[in-house]
Amino acid sequence: MSIHYVRDDAHKRIIVTTWGEIGLDDIVGIVDRQARDRTWSYAMLYDARASASTPTTDEMRRLVLHIGALTTAHGPRGPVAIVANGPLLEKAERVYASLGTLTGLNVRVFTTLVEAERWLQTP
Repeated sequence: MSIHYVRDDAHKRIIVTTWGEIGLDDIVGIVDRQARDRTWSYAMLYDARASASTPTTDEMRRLVLHIGALTTAHGPRGPVAIVANGPLLEKAERVYASLGTLTGLNVRVFTTLVEAERWLQTP
């Protein structure tokens, strides 16, 4: 597991970069930390381009349901921009499109950091 987590209070943004093998527990840990640190409304830029793992559809469903429970407890989550490629890109786009509406997630998937940052800066 390789995760770099940076909290930027000035811009109300969390920047997460992952590489290598990342499991569902690791991703849940990132989400839980955001809630625990009282930064739930911050935007998140999640760069997963170097991750070697692709979560299963069931893992993605469980993650979305977990985020939904945290949203009930903490209010709306800030926007999340995921930067991915390959199989992770395809799976994330499909799963978030179908399951994200259950929890009101404001999530978009991008192929470049520039596109993701531009989207996060749009009011």
